[in-house]
Amino acid sequence: MTRYPEEAKNFRLLGHDRSAAWGGGSLVQVTRGHAYVGAVGGASFNGPEGFTVHDVSDPRKPRKVAEFRAPPGVHMHKLRIVGENILYVNSERLPGEAGRNARAGFYIFDISRPGAPREVGFYDMPGSGPHRFGVDNARRLAFFPNDAEGWNRRVIWTMDVRDPLNPEVVSIWGLPWQKANGKGSGNDPRPADTACTLHGPPMIRGNRMFAAFWGGGIAVIDCADLTNMQLVGHVSWSPPFPGSNHTAWPIGERPYLVVTDEARGKQKYWDSQFMWIIDIREETKPLPVATFFPDRDKYFNRPGRFGAHNIVEDIRTDGPWANLVFLTYFNAGLRAVDVRDPLRPVEVGCYVPETPDGQEAIQSNDVGTDEHGRIYLIDRWGAGMHILEYTG
Repeated sequence: MTRYPEEAKNFRLLGHDRSAAWGGGSLVQVTRGHAYVGAVGGASFNGPEGFTVHDVSDPRKPRKVAEFRAPPGVHMHKLRIVGENILYVNSERLPGEAGRNARAGFYIFDISRPGAPREVGFYDMPGSGPHRFGVDNARRLAFFPNDAEGWNRRVIWTMDVRDPLNPEVVSIWGLPWQKANGKGSGNDPRPADTACTLHGPPMIRGNRMFAAFWGGGIAVIDCADLTNMQLVGHVSWSPPFPGSNHTAWPIGERPYLVVTDEARGKQKYWDSQFMWIIDIREETKPLPVATFFPDRDKYFNRPGRFGAHNIVEDIRTDGPWANLVFLTYFNAGLRAVDVRDPLRPVEVGCYVPETPDGQEAIQSNDVGTDEHGRIYLIDRWGAGMHILEYTG
């Protein structure tokens, strides 16, 4: 088995905890010196379903302090901090017979004692349960990709979380062509690449919401009235490209979106599933104008996925990280991409952890930050969590 050395350009490794999410992690959230890491479980890994908690107050010596193991049939790999003391964690049914009796929705945990999460509630949702949801703490809203009666596949559930223990539905909205006659089709936890189904997380800037719909393209939505949202613009590049629109995020207040297409687990593509720049100067006609991907000759034939996944969900146009996108790229690790010129994204840094013993390759899956500007890189194949500092 080939082991690849660490690569670091404009990044410095501060600490590493291979126990994060029992090795195979997904979404990470950090607050008050503690990192919460959702586990991919049986999805391309062999670890438990649930999440782990790590004391990262000393980033050079992170240590696991708590864990929560999901009940049978539940996949719970996405989590978000709500306000100061609440953590939401998704409860998504495993595919097929394994998830038949699982409870779909999301868990509510009290994290007022950061190292000792305490379950305090559950919100039930229909179908297979929510996937990559988002929370806007400034607006006190949450956005859940979930099935809903009258719609085909997952659509946007906008929820008021001013009282996070008692969230309330504000609206349920999907692309117009997702509207169904009757109940609609759903309960599909791992949809095909071609499925038009909300992935997410949706996000709001001003009176516009941006959302990615997997095989169904990306949407610009008028959300001035959350109870009566309207589609403004839409674009899809599947076909000819394989579907997997993952995240759509604006570059500060500029009229451009960064969109990632998730690399798939069963097939690699030399010429797709990368990061896009979308021009939304004319909102009714979003237009792809540029792409980014790392050196294919170097990484493509390494084991595991080669392609984009997620970003740090905060692309600023001022401050030390102005116009920087921090992008996970599976076996190509973490890439830092300067989008100052949106027509020519330029790589300005990278961090690819060394391949650990017993692991075929790195699979950098997700990335988060804390209030100190540290970056938390999560691997889904066994390497856990790397805590980094960007030095560029």
